[in-house]
Amino acid sequence: MPRTESSRFTIRTEGDATLIEIRPARPELAFLAAAVLLGGLFGLPGLAVLLNPARHDPLSLAAAGFALLVLLLAGWALWRALRGRSPHSLRLDASGLSLAGDCLPWSTLGRRHVWLPEAARPTPTPGIHGLAAAIAARQRAAEARLLQDRRDGAPPLLLASGLEAGTAEQLRAALDAAAARFTPQ
Repeated sequence: MPRTESSRFTIRTEGDATLIEIRPARPELAFLAAAVLLGGLFGLPGLAVLLNPARHDPLSLAAAGFALLVLLLAGWALWRALRGRSPHSLRLDASGLSLAGDCLPWSTLGRRHVWLPEAARPTPTPGIHGLAAAIAARQRAAEARLLQDRRDGAPPLLLASGLEAGTAEQLRAALDAAAARFTPQ
């Protein structure tokens, strides 16, 4: 089975600034395919019931409602799997940390920490349930996030998501080292 593309980052200097290009891991293809398949298997028959006035009896409408609920859950799983997976960059210079056009001064920033997803449970019995658990575990393995705390009490700032745990820790260490050049000890 294909694995997710590993998350990675590159560091380069541009004058006195440090630029960090972050490329999150691609979502697990099998996870995306399962969500689309599940949405189609339930959504299309549910839509067929809703579009056919002859099938508007209470049982059919209840089944269509359940099918639409499954479709919404599959859509939510797709959205969750894809969010935060686009490449982006961070810029560190004497003025602060720049992310998505916003520059946060060093005086407002606290420490950086890595948020790791819940540890995967051991794969259950073989078969379809084991396959589904393995696919979900591979998707979850690339959901680490790097957060930047703020000193003003605001919620932490998301610096990067869609990372593998090792990449997230290396990125945190690289950011700490680059920030040390610009912040007083």
